[in-house]
Amino acid sequence: MTRLVLIVGALLLAVVARAQPGVDWSTAEPVSVVMVDDMFVPDRLTLRHGVPYALHLENHGTHLHEFTAPEFFANAIVRDPGVLANGGKEVVVQPGWETIFYLMPVSAGAFRLFCADHDWDGMEGEIVVE
Repeated sequence: MTRLVLIVGALLLAVVARAQPGVDWSTAEPVSVVMVDDMFVPDRLTLRHGVPYALHLENHGTHLHEFTAPEFFANAIVRDPGVLANGGKEVVVQPGWETIFYLMPVSAGAFRLFCADHDWDGMEGEIVVE
């Protein structure tokens, strides 16, 4: 039991350390993405690793849309991880709603972006981190 408590404690410390790296969120660069039925505008984002961003998502569609990018979110520090749904894989935006959340990509790479409910209809894109 003591070992379990130590493991859980270590995991909690790792999560807190990852969420609070000393990022100056006041310098976050704004990035906007509009979700419409069934596309992202723009459908390709180019970001720089180590730079904080304020990602503004607007759903102008008539359906709920998800900004789903599990590998990207796993490679980023998110200021408020509570904004992520489905185990940290996506941000859900209701029709007519918008949300702003802050994140910082940690390393370079190309990451798939899609709407989990509408990828079959072509609602896909890419996030490139340089």
